[in-house]
Amino acid sequence: MGIVICKMLYCAIFIILNMKKEKEIEMKKVISILVVFVMMFSLAACGGKTEKTSSEPTQPAAASGTSETPSEVDISGKGLEIAVRYTGKQLEVFQKVVDDFNAKYKTKVTVSSYGDDYEATLKTRMASDELPDIFETHGWSILRYKEYLMDLRDQEWVKDYDDSALGVIKDTDSAIYVLMISEMIGGTLVNLDVCKEAGVDPYTIYTWDDLLAACEKIKEAGFTPLSNGIGSGELANIAGTYYNYKGEKYELSDSMMDGTFDWSVYKDLLGDLSKWIDNGYLYKDIATMTGTDFTERWAANKSAFYVGNDPGFLIAAKQLNKDGNYAFLPCFASTKEGVQFVPVGEGDAFGVWKDTKNEDAAKVFLNYLATPEVATTINKATGKISALKNAVETDNYGEQLFAALKEKYPNTFYENYWDRKYMPSGMWPIFGNAGALLLTDHSDKGIEDVIKYLSENFKDLYEQASVK
Repeated sequence: MGIVICKMLYCAIFIILNMKKEKEIEMKKVISILVVFVMMFSLAACGGKTEKTSSEPTQPAAASGTSETPSEVDISGKGLEIAVRYTGKQLEVFQKVVDDFNAKYKTKVTVSSYGDDYEATLKTRMASDELPDIFETHGWSILRYKEYLMDLRDQEWVKDYDDSALGVIKDTDSAIYVLMISEMIGGTLVNLDVCKEAGVDPYTIYTWDDLLAACEKIKEAGFTPLSNGIGSGELANIAGTYYNYKGEKYELSDSMMDGTFDWSVYKDLLGDLSKWIDNGYLYKDIATMTGTDFTERWAANKSAFYVGNDPGFLIAAKQLNKDGNYAFLPCFASTKEGVQFVPVGEGDAFGVWKDTKNEDAAKVFLNYLATPEVATTINKATGKISALKNAVETDNYGEQLFAALKEKYPNTFYENYWDRKYMPSGMWPIFGNAGALLLTDHSDKGIEDVIKYLSENFKDLYEQASVK
């Protein structure tokens, strides 16, 4: 309607301009008024625009698809395939979430559960370029799957991410490829009761050398200082604090990424792990202990620290000893100028295949998963910590421990698990084998053998990963 009026006004001016000369003076006044009126009306009704002069940063372009809020989109009758790793009780809970979604939106969402075969199945489907509409990225949204995933940075739930989560899933160009409703975190577990008995203040520990000094006091007090074994976690989870991060002994990230990493420097970390063995900081029967043994002894106040583990271990110990007093601290630094960091990995994370024929339905489903009620339901089933600030469970002991860490250590550095970011796929079990070798022989020769083993496998796996 506004456009029609504008045209009428422009026609009136044209007619006026062609009127007789004697009325020129009077007409000029009328024309002036009409021109001003038309210009003002054109901006309001005819689509005129002004340039934005705000100094606010430009927002990234929205991904393709509907601009409507996901909950407003009609997706009735549409189908989706969702691939997951869940089995058992966790699968039952997730299937119930999907059933509720289908009932609410009148959709036909199906779940494909691949369990232990998940990674191999996804690799096969990637090779054939026939992926599920939605699939779990199990820690690899950027490092393995991003070329197959849709950029979701424009979705409403992104604003609810905890900062620790963004440090893992935000790409260098700020793209975000997944809805991550929970996260895996690692750090240093502390038995506060044992530390108090031994006269150790764990909050004064900053470097690995500080930890060794604390372990000596713990041992003198009659406790086992460390509840660690020597395996993949010990060789990999703390490696970044020696070789990658600002202010540490080395900054060799680039050489790891281009395959030229000199493994001889790894002797520093292996030497410190050897001190754990030589100084008697580990359980004497470490080689025959089971996972249950570690939990039971921790709950019985037998040891003080567990390096590189997640709060789930403390939750299990709390079930055995409700009076236990525990804390969750960052991984320590290799120098006083280095950074304490917490490795964070994708927990339950779901991406959308970029070539899906059902983009709208996929986004509606992710929006549904991100609602506090649904995300909390899944997190309770998996036992993981929420990556979304609006879905934090106040009665979750792991959440409480992580919240306390963030309060006490505001400058903590968050990054992806070290092996996921800096090592080629397949190195995790190699680290496990290397740990067993070190536990068997941690002499200078034994350390050299471990370094040789790691170096050779790193080169082989890097070359395999580089083959297109």
